[in-house]
Amino acid sequence: MKSALNCSVTINLDGGDGEIIVSDKNQTLIISIGLAAITLRNFFSDLNALYTYKKTKFKLEHYGSADYYLFVRDSNVIRIEEVRKPGGRDIYKFNLMDFLFAFEKGFQRFFAKLRKDGVLPSNQDKDDFMYPVNNDVTNSFDNFSKSLKH
Repeated sequence: MKSALNCSVTINLDGGDGEIIVSDKNQTLIISIGLAAITLRNFFSDLNALYTYKKTKFKLEHYGSADYYLFVRDSNVIRIEEVRKPGGRDIYKFNLMDFLFAFEKGFQRFFAKLRKDGVLPSNQDKDDFMYPVNNDVTNSFDNFSKSLKH
């Protein structure tokens, strides 16, 4: 059955800030990230750990602000709490597998566009630690993607 979830990814390659938008007919989650070179690598790893039950929850920080996202696995549901400082909280719930596959598909499209545009694969001068789509980020995504296939 085709998932009703959609995911789109936008990352500023100059600054590393970006947005990941996951939506269905009832809700739209906008995950704002900063320092993509660090955030994405850890995010893919944490989602993989959530999928494989190595973790049941993790916190995704938004570098540059006090906002954060708390991802909690409850059986086949993923609950995501968006916490804004100084106050405010929104809660989103998705089927775990639908969320993970939509997320993977969104990033596959994002990376495919970068390959088409000649940005990927990274050449040596672009593969520095802080480049938003460095080899650590793409390798972490590949590991996440492979684990979903098993």
